[in-house]
Amino acid sequence: MSEQPEEKREFVRVPFKTDTAVRTRDRTIWSSNTLDISMNGICVATTETVPPEGTFCEVEIVLAESPAPVIIEARGAIVRSEPGTMAVHFSEVDVDSYEHLQQLILNNTKDPERAEKEFGAHRGIRAARPPEKS
Repeated sequence: MSEQPEEKREFVRVPFKTDTAVRTRDRTIWSSNTLDISMNGICVATTETVPPEGTFCEVEIVLAESPAPVIIEARGAIVRSEPGTMAVHFSEVDVDSYEHLQQLILNNTKDPERAEKEFGAHRGIRAARPPEKS
């Protein structure tokens, strides 16, 4: 009898299909095929050529389009780049987006208790600072 390998990820990943835009310095990759998402990253399927690992990017994840759009905005870098898929590790998420991301995880995980514990134990993503007013 074989044992399941222990989960080594810091955060619960949940399957979640939605529209996503990944913006690099020179282009935007649109996808309607998000594979999964966690508090510190997202995996997206795409038919477009995937940027190389290490490419910095901004990510927009559309949760609702109307009547008022709800969009999670994050910054990060591509950490896995394979034909047809890319994974982005978030380095910054704005405060409102962070709250939406937490709620998305809680609403879609099979283990909300574990997710709640992770939220309390990690402050893994720093909220992006609002621009300073002059």
